[in-house]
Amino acid sequence: MLETLLIAWRESLEAALVVGVLLTYLARSGQRSGVAYVWAGSLLAILAALACGLVSNDAASRLDPDLQELVQASILFLAVAVLTWMILWMHRNAAGLGGELRRKADQALVTGRLMGLAAIAFVAVFREGLETVLFLWGVLVQHPDLTALPFVAAGLAGAALAVATAWLFFRGFRFLSLPRFFRVTGVLLLLVAAGLLVSGVNKLIGLGYLSPIVAQVWSTAWLLRDDSPLGTFLAALVGYRSRPSLAELLAFVTYVPLMLWALRRVDASRRPAERASARSAA
Repeated sequence: MLETLLIAWRESLEAALVVGVLLTYLARSGQRSGVAYVWAGSLLAILAALACGLVSNDAASRLDPDLQELVQASILFLAVAVLTWMILWMHRNAAGLGGELRRKADQALVTGRLMGLAAIAFVAVFREGLETVLFLWGVLVQHPDLTALPFVAAGLAGAALAVATAWLFFRGFRFLSLPRFFRVTGVLLLLVAAGLLVSGVNKLIGLGYLSPIVAQVWSTAWLLRDDSPLGTFLAALVGYRSRPSLAELLAFVTYVPLMLWALRRVDASRRPAERASARSAA
C-alpha cells in the first residue's frame, strides 16, 4: 500500500512539524505553561478527525449501491481537488511555515490567551487529519478488496516515518531540507492524485455518466497484469491500467503535465521573493 504510506507520511509530517514548531518555540522562549495546551489541542484534533471519518463512512454505507458508487466517485474527485491544492500550497509556503506559526504563537502569548495555542494546534492538526481521512478514503475506493491489516499497517508506518522525519529536522540534521522533501513528495503525490483521477473517471464510465470514447486504447495485460505485484504497485503510484479507455488516458495525460507546469510556475514566482529576502537579510 504505497499510496497509503506516502499519504500518511506526508500529512502526518505536516501535523508533526506544526506541533514541533510550537513546542520548540515555547521551550526556547521559557513559556512552558503553554505546552499542555498544544498537546491538548493536537489530541482533540486527532480524535475529531477520526470521528469524522467513522461518521462519514457509516453514513455512506447506508446508501443504496448505485448511490454509493456515485458518492465514491465524488470522493475521488474531491480528493484529487484537495490534494492538488495542498501540493501547490505546500510547494509555495513550506519555507515560511515555521515563521508563520511563531507569529501566531507570539500573538497568543502576548494576549495571555493560552487557549489560543490549543486552537492553533487543533486547527492545523485537524486540517491535516481531515485531508488524510479524505485521501485514504479515496485509496479504499480504489481498492475495495483491501483488507484492514495492510491498510492500517501502512498508515501507521507512514505516521511513524513522519515522527522520525520531524525528529531529525528538530535535531538539526543539515541533510534534511524540508522544502526539498516537500517538492519531491509533492511530485509523488501528484502521481497518486492522477491515479485517483483515473479511478474516478473509471467509476463514472461504469455508472454510465461518462463515455469511454474508446473502450480500450491498448492492452499490456500480456506484459503486466493489473493484479500482478508490479501492476498493483504501478496502479497505486501512477494509476496504471493494462486496458485503459481513451477517457482515462486523456484524464491522466492532461492532469500530470498541467500540474508539472503549475509547480514550475510556483517555483518561478517564488524565486524573486526569496532573492529579495536574502538581500534584505544580508
